[in-house]
Amino acid sequence: MLSAALQDFVNEWRLGHLATVGPEGPNVSPKGTFQALDAQRIAFAEIRSPNTMANLAHDTRVEVNMVDVFARKGARFRGTAAFYPIGSQTADALAPRWTELFGADLLKLSSGFVVIDVTLAKPLTTPAYDVGATEQALREDYLARFTAMQTAWLTQHEKD
Repeated sequence: MLSAALQDFVNEWRLGHLATVGPEGPNVSPKGTFQALDAQRIAFAEIRSPNTMANLAHDTRVEVNMVDVFARKGARFRGTAAFYPIGSQTADALAPRWTELFGADLLKLSSGFVVIDVTLAKPLTTPAYDVGATEQALREDYLARFTAMQTAWLTQHEKD
């Protein structure tokens, strides 16, 4: 299901937006600790996610979108999620990897891990590719815009 390239993308990019549905309706929440576990599963550390956890208790179906904003490419994953609290065999097996990648202090904030069994994995790309844009041109354009935004932010906050 998850090619080696998709697994590498998840492991390198790490940030995804998780969609869940609860009794009050849909919820989309960014998660910055995604990792691919294997060709069938991705996971993230649960940190400050009460709405996500309540929704998962209601409905385990999820969708994750991950986008490299510089290349304007990414992936979409659909599946079912299961929560493994710290102290469970699964969480204890995952903890060393997250500690190495994200640090022990961040992991101390986690109540466990959400593991998603992926049933659908699809690439995402911008329509700009359909009309001849190249990845290099898109990266250069976004880098210039990102740099300008950062410069403006720094200039504004130096005054504060």
